[in-house]
Amino acid sequence: MWGRSENRGPIGLIAGHGTFPALFAQAARSVKRPVILFGIEGITDKRVEEYSSEAHYVRWGELGRLFDLLCAKSIKQVVLAGGIPKKRIYDPSMKLDATAQDFLKKSSNKGDDHLLRSLELLLKVKCGVSVVDSRLYLKETLAVKGVLTRRKPTDNQMKDLKLGFQTAKHVGRMDIGQTIVVKEGVIVAVEALEGTDQAIRRGGEVAGSGVVVVKAAKPNQALRFDLPCVGLDTVTAMREVSAAVLGVEAGKTLLLAKDRFIDAADTAGICVVGL
Repeated sequence: MWGRSENRGPIGLIAGHGTFPALFAQAARSVKRPVILFGIEGITDKRVEEYSSEAHYVRWGELGRLFDLLCAKSIKQVVLAGGIPKKRIYDPSMKLDATAQDFLKKSSNKGDDHLLRSLELLLKVKCGVSVVDSRLYLKETLAVKGVLTRRKPTDNQMKDLKLGFQTAKHVGRMDIGQTIVVKEGVIVAVEALEGTDQAIRRGGEVAGSGVVVVKAAKPNQALRFDLPCVGLDTVTAMREVSAAVLGVEAGKTLLLAKDRFIDAADTAGICVVGL
């Protein structure tokens, strides 16, 4: 069960990019759970510091230093929130410390879910730290089933939503991506390394206006540290290519800045459906 943790001590927040880390920290503070931030220089949005009791930063690739900080602060529980640009792994200008190099060398499967599960195990072994479900305190921001916007999908768009959802689950089993772009019964884009927003733009460029976008959790995805998210950036990407409909998996997709997200979708004439 991913309900509230009984541990009332400080919780560590290993924060990537985007607004999810600040959303989690704000929710934790609202229930008087202190948050100690462990951010990544140049990636983590420093606005999360507003809701944190302490803030510490490491450079990209300094996995050993991150472990040292967690041990020094006697952190027992952490949440992983916010994305990490995976393509940086393949950027030769990005330097990894010995711990990070060893971690990647031993990870024969570099799919997101596999890497995160391996990191979870390493955190336990190296620091005695348990990874807590990222949905902790955020139940109200998860997508619910049904149409969430003023505009409703047409019958043909509903068919595309179903196709996109089924395809997302198949692709997810291979730990490739979470997002599928469909138009008139044809899959026009599958998310890979580039991420959701770029997959949307690519699909729109290929098929033109009116595409249907679906984002769903992978069948075996460990949601406690890898939660599908959509937000204002998603709406922006869809608006840029005149996408028509966004389908998200109900109960498993976080709606970042939920009220503003729905308002922005309504203003753009985009339909959002919880599947």
